[in-house]
Amino acid sequence: MNFDDITIDQLRSSGNLKWAGSPDSIGMFVAEMDLGLAEPIRRVLRQYADSPGIGYRSASAKRDLQEATAGWLAKNTAWAPRPEQVRAVPDVVSSARVVLDQLTTPGSPAILPTPAYMGFTSLIPAMGREMIEVPCVLEGGRYRLDLDGIRAGFERGAQALMLVNPANPTGRVYTREELRELSEVVAEFPDAIVFSDDIHAPLVLEGEHIPYASVSEVAASHTVTAVAASKGWSIPGLKCAQLVISNPDHVRRLEPYLGWADSITSTVGAAAAVAAYTEGEAWRAALLDYLRGNRDLFAAAVAGWPGVWAPHIEGTYIGWLDFTDALEAGALADRGGSVGGKQIAEWLAEHTGVVLTPGAACGKGYEAFARIILATPRPILEDALGRMTAALEG
Repeated sequence: MNFDDITIDQLRSSGNLKWAGSPDSIGMFVAEMDLGLAEPIRRVLRQYADSPGIGYRSASAKRDLQEATAGWLAKNTAWAPRPEQVRAVPDVVSSARVVLDQLTTPGSPAILPTPAYMGFTSLIPAMGREMIEVPCVLEGGRYRLDLDGIRAGFERGAQALMLVNPANPTGRVYTREELRELSEVVAEFPDAIVFSDDIHAPLVLEGEHIPYASVSEVAASHTVTAVAASKGWSIPGLKCAQLVISNPDHVRRLEPYLGWADSITSTVGAAAAVAAYTEGEAWRAALLDYLRGNRDLFAAAVAGWPGVWAPHIEGTYIGWLDFTDALEAGALADRGGSVGGKQIAEWLAEHTGVVLTPGAACGKGYEAFARIILATPRPILEDALGRMTAALEG
């Protein structure tokens, strides 16, 4: 399909959260795509729409999802888990909550490298746990994990590390060596676990996705990995994700939840995920090419914004904007009103109608940052970037 053919009026009529604001705004704050659906997924939806009813998943349908997930990972990443290690769940964040509850001591802290996905920055405090934020280190324009900071977090009593790979919002795709070094730190603490959120794995724009659990048997033994077709094929509303669990003891301790989660995973969502994993590669290849073009358009625009910087996006469709220098220089003070005490995302929404995620939602110390979603038709992206250019360049 031609991704450019999707109009902003169609998006606003969808009723999705991202487009439910004012008729003049451009929603770029929810990590979902505005680029349509792959034909195999449309076929699944039509099949269910024409069926006499949508019932519970059969044993064979459950096996299909396990095999499709394991098969896709084996073909497209550096990991080949067995189908029986794959378990269906409705979504990642609710599963992360249960994993923390069941595999760590109640009330123990959890480590979160930042900037981080907002679902995790809100989840950990909501569970009544201390969130040990470990800011990533910026080296040569790339964010890397602070291994010393992560070690210090475990030494303070943390028993869990929340890892997002590819990283949201920085766009990093971690290398095997980086993940191996991380696994050695985690292995120093016998009670430690890693919850690895790999749902952006289908959206690697450069290089190869290396699942953390694949770097060694030790890493696999202390990891629960979350994957899904939701990001790569734009079906988050169908509520189907998968946990991959290698450690039998983890399975035993999680079993009460896993059985319940399997029973409430969407029948239609699971069938759509199977279609994505087994028949959706041609559409995904076209999508990745399109996203690379959007990324490059974004980078060219940012290069012209005084005092604004963004890291190169290696994976995902997410941009991470740093306005620190622009704010420190007072560059926005006379551009339609001072930023003052507002976060830059709020200022941009008021002055451009482009709605981004405030950086502070991704961790402490990121008030001068904002997260932007680039998976939208190019004419809409060009409009949004044009509005931001007018506001930022004066």
